Amino acid sequence: MPAIAQIPNLMKRRLFILSAPAALALSTVGCGGGGSAADLAAPTVSSVSPPNSMPLASPPAGTRGVSYPFGSRLDKYVAGIAPSESKDAMDAVLTSHYDAWKAKGVVAADSVVPGGKVLKFSGNSYLVVSEGMGYGMLLAVLFAGHDPQAQSLFDSLLAVVRARPAYGITPYDPNGKYLMDWRLHLDGKSGGEGWNAMDGDLDIALALLMADRQWGSTGAWNYLQEARNSIGALKSWNMKPDGATKGLPNSNNNRTSDYMVGHFRAFRKATGDAFWDLAIDRAYGLLDRMQTVYSPGVGLMPDFVIDTHTSAPAPSNGYIGDGNDKEGHYWWNACRNPLRLASDFVLSGDPRFAVITGRMIDFFKTASGGNPANIGSGYTLAGAKLSEWASPSFVGPICAGACVDPRFQGFLDATWKWNVAHLETGYYDGELQLMSLAVASGNWWQP
Repeated sequence: MPAIAQIPNLMKRRLFILSAPAALALSTVGCGGGGSAADLAAPTVSSVSPPNSMPLASPPAGTRGVSYPFGSRLDKYVAGIAPSESKDAMDAVLTSHYDAWKAKGVVAADSVVPGGKVLKFSGNSYLVVSEGMGYGMLLAVLFAGHDPQAQSLFDSLLAVVRARPAYGITPYDPNGKYLMDWRLHLDGKSGGEGWNAMDGDLDIALALLMADRQWGSTGAWNYLQEARNSIGALKSWNMKPDGATKGLPNSNNNRTSDYMVGHFRAFRKATGDAFWDLAIDRAYGLLDRMQTVYSPGVGLMPDFVIDTHTSAPAPSNGYIGDGNDKEGHYWWNACRNPLRLASDFVLSGDPRFAVITGRMIDFFKTASGGNPANIGSGYTLAGAKLSEWASPSFVGPICAGACVDPRFQGFLDATWKWNVAHLETGYYDGELQLMSLAVASGNWWQP
């Protein structure tokens, strides 16, 4: 097996259309956290053929009993606040929005595997990316109990995930078969050269752990074993020994939106591997440095970080992950961070991430004058707005982030109302908004 440092950079990037209230905005978002393929001497791709199909079939429609039905709030949050709305009112909004999202975004993918389904990518350039599969699986398991077909949907998504493994990785790491090829063409064949995207696989792994709790692992799929397989692959391929995530164009760069500390806690519990505690600590250290050194008094962080192997990691200068000049800004990757960090804090109570998230929310509250309509879609680390229009991809996660401290109650209520008035079913906007409102409403949980 070649050493990791032998594989050349594969600049993986994807172009997608984000839905917005008034217009469609074209933005480049890449798989900059997509894995250590960038460090490896690439195999001759023509000699590594992706499978056109695999012997996986979706189980029959219908579900067994659910152990955590949507709206039950069985796990009470240990920290944080909620919007000043009744639980019933919030749940009515969310279930209605989930139904609309599912009807709009979930499509058949029989060309990949009989009975398979995907969360359709924006436009007509590709069928799906692994990030979307992770979002879809998380939402399916969250809304089980409301959606009687949630398990069938979950299994149909999982069938596609496993039918399209990251075949470019397997010559160097056999665990690659437990990671997903990050992009599929419209005909269902590989469009990602066999490499994975870390964010998609992180969400897929967490969703599998949640599925084990929701439905058990004695049916058509052993969710727990599938989760442990994916977690092991993520550790061996996408993580450094010091707990840092790997990115592009080498493993010493990474993407802040891959610092999914709540996922890392779940992985620790599922595997007993203390490595994931190290990953949490490493994520905190990098985020704190980005805020205090490069965004003092503002508290933002960049999409991408470089030189994580040194004592002075810094924001990207651009063109390493997504291939654009905005990688050192709070842009279309980092916009997810308030959601990722708040969803951990409400369940863990880890004060470090209340501080990290609170710095961001303090800035957005002040900069917008408390009016979410004034929140831009992108900022420099100095706090300069890069776009005037408010997007659910930004305001949704900010709503979740505002749950970390009582000082944000008024702003939390305002962002909740803004999102409810601007519900989106389009790709990226729709998923980030729906997950963020689930967190804010008290409906987030973990294994």
